Amino acid sequence: MLRTLVCLLNCLWCVAVPNSAHADSPPNIVVILADDLGCCDMALYNGWVKTPRIEQMAEQGMLFTDFHTNSSVCSPTRAAFLTGRYQQRVGIVDVIVGSREPQSGISPSIPTLPRVFKDNGYATALFGKWHCGYQDQYNPVHHGFDEFVGFLNGATDYHNHGAWRVGLEKQNVPGYSTRIITDRSIEFIKRNKDNPFFLYVSHAAVHNPYQTVEDTPDNRVEGENPNRINDKNRDKYRWMLQDLDKGVGQILDTLHELDLAENTLVVFFSDNGAVGMSPKEFRRFRGGKFSHYEGGHRVPAVAWWPGKIKAGRQSDKLIVGFDLFPTLTDIAGLSKGNPENLDGASFKAHLLEQKDFPDRDIFFGYEPKLGTAMRRGDWKMIVKEESVQLFNLQLDPQEITNVVDQHPGVTRSMKQAIDRFKTNVTSGS
Repeated sequence: MLRTLVCLLNCLWCVAVPNSAHADSPPNIVVILADDLGCCDMALYNGWVKTPRIEQMAEQGMLFTDFHTNSSVCSPTRAAFLTGRYQQRVGIVDVIVGSREPQSGISPSIPTLPRVFKDNGYATALFGKWHCGYQDQYNPVHHGFDEFVGFLNGATDYHNHGAWRVGLEKQNVPGYSTRIITDRSIEFIKRNKDNPFFLYVSHAAVHNPYQTVEDTPDNRVEGENPNRINDKNRDKYRWMLQDLDKGVGQILDTLHELDLAENTLVVFFSDNGAVGMSPKEFRRFRGGKFSHYEGGHRVPAVAWWPGKIKAGRQSDKLIVGFDLFPTLTDIAGLSKGNPENLDGASFKAHLLEQKDFPDRDIFFGYEPKLGTAMRRGDWKMIVKEESVQLFNLQLDPQEITNVVDQHPGVTRSMKQAIDRFKTNVTSGS
């Protein structure tokens, strides 16, 4: 009923007032998530692949240099982003491996970001990758998404989509994954141009298999491994990233064409660090996907909102994926309905008014495989069983020198904080 009323009021408003008045309507939210894209892959971060449309986003908005995902793998990162809480609290600490883990997923009883928007009259949609539960009970339509077209597991062939879903129904959705996701997103925006919307554009790219639009089943070379990191697949990876970039541009162009740009916040980031496709000379951080070093969870991120975010801004504040839940709801004026137990913090004032964003302890848990990592300002600690590593990222951004013995006070304090964190997130609180 609430959504119907909001949509009716918006329609009446649009009839009475020209499109330029969209700026006075509730803001639209678009979140674009890349897969396995590290900072060092992009020329935006002095990497090796040019992405002109995302670079343009940064020129017109805010570029983040210390943005992190809550984990260095897919499922936990997405769970934290969608719930605004540490992934351990919802029981997702590792990659969900499809039908082999029938009881793994975000419970529909847990509040999610799209649910908040849907309950407040927004049209909501997810196109692309879910990876937060394979069974029907965990399907995105049970978490606040009006529409879902995409795949439930962690990866997909870019041309064969027999296991994709349209809502709860399994359907073969023809086309090339990146372009399907972009096209569906644009079509959703056009249908909802007169209504507030929350859109989650969750790309498969640049996750393996490394396949371009030309790599249809009929064109594949027998014996070639589409998952291997080699020069041939590196060229395909570059093409895949640039095709994703074009899709980002198409979405931004659509917002401009519909006179929605000044009333739409677009956030772009990646779900974890790189997989090692970058030539060695571009690898500025240690580690990558499946690693607690910076290369595993420090990711590219850009926020774009013409007229609201001052152009050309850069943020060096430590911001994490689960901060998007309180931030986006705060920007939309919906934060009063947020759960009281969110772990993330709103950076709205930092984004829109260039105010400072306070430091806080941040934890990157991936037990038991990797142990637990922690950031406290420039200090970074990684603890696994009896192994303790301590780095000062300002002096040693590549995490080469373990200084645990030189700083016993910092070591003791951070180790105690990690112990408290592990107890807290596993206590059911």
